[in-house]
Amino acid sequence: MASPATAQKNNAPVESLPDPRSAQKPTHFAFEHQVFTVKDAVFTLSPSTGDACYNVPLGDMRASLSLETVLSSFNIGKNSTDAQLLQIVKNSLKFVKEIRPGDSIPSEILDGTASWKVEPHHRDIARARISVQLTSWMTGKHLDSIDSAELETIAANPETKRKVQEALDVMAEKLGLAGESKKDVVNRFEELAREMAYIEALRERFGKIQRLYANMGALSTLYRRERSIMEEVVRIRALMKKPVDSISEMFEQLDANTGEIMNTMRKFAAQIRYIRGMRDDFHQRFMRWDELIAKWEGLPLEPSPALDRLIRQTYQFVARHFPLVNDWGVR
Repeated sequence: MASPATAQKNNAPVESLPDPRSAQKPTHFAFEHQVFTVKDAVFTLSPSTGDACYNVPLGDMRASLSLETVLSSFNIGKNSTDAQLLQIVKNSLKFVKEIRPGDSIPSEILDGTASWKVEPHHRDIARARISVQLTSWMTGKHLDSIDSAELETIAANPETKRKVQEALDVMAEKLGLAGESKKDVVNRFEELAREMAYIEALRERFGKIQRLYANMGALSTLYRRERSIMEEVVRIRALMKKPVDSISEMFEQLDANTGEIMNTMRKFAAQIRYIRGMRDDFHQRFMRWDELIAKWEGLPLEPSPALDRLIRQTYQFVARHFPLVNDWGVR
C-alpha cells in the first residue's frame, strides 16, 4: 500500500470535508421591537415582486410591508440586531416558504445542511447510485443511465456488495489512506450518500413537474374540440419547455460532475460544497411548484369543471413565472 507521502506525490492533495460552519448567534429569529410581536404576523416572499415582506393582519385583511418599509417606519437602526435578523430573513426565504418571529433560522444559513427532510428510499437510491459508480470505476465498465429501481436491484446483489468493498479498499490505497485512516474512505462514502439523498429527493420532485409537462400533450388531444382550453394547454406546454429542458440539463451536469467517483473522493470538500449548492438551487426553483403540483396529483385527466379550472390556474402560474423572454432562475 502506498504511503500518504507517496499518494500526495502521485495524486492531487486529498481534501477532507470541513467541519460544519459554526452556528453563530442568533440561531432563532428573536426580534426585539414590538412590531414583531403582532399575532399571526409572518414573513413571506411577495407573489408579485418576489421580494421579502412582512405580513400583518389588519382586521379581515393583511398588510404586506417591504423589509425596507419596516426598517424606516419603525425606526429600526441599520446596525441593530433586528436589522441583522431582517437580512437573515431575506436570505432564509430562499429555503422556506414562510418565517414567523421566534422560528429557528434554517440550517442552510447556519451550517450548510438542508432544513428539509428526505425519505429512507431516497437514501437507499443514493447509496445504490454511488455503489454502482464504485463498481463501474473498479471494473472499468461504464453503465448507461439506469432508473432508480434498477439501481437498487444492482446494489442489493451480493456480488455488487463484494465489489464495492473491494473498490473502497483499492480507493483507500490510491488516496494514500492506510491503517485507521482507511476508514476515511468509508466515512466519505456514507457522507456522500447522505448529501446525495437530497438530490434523489429533488430528482423525484422534478419528475412530477416532468409528468405535468407530458400530460399537457395528452390534454391538448383531449380538449381538441374546446378551442379556448386547448389553446391554454398548448401555451402551458410552450412556456414549460425551456425551464424543463434547462433543469434536465442541470441534473445531467450534476451527474457528470459527481459520477467520476475517484475525483469526488479526492476533492471531497469541494464536491460536497458543489452538491449542496446545486441542492439549494434546485430546492429554491421547485418550492414555487409544490402547491400547484399537489393540486394535480390524483386528479383524473378527463374533462371536468375541476380540470378546466386547474388548467387555467396552471396557465396563469407558468405565464407569471416563466414568460418566454425570461429564464427559469429564482427571482
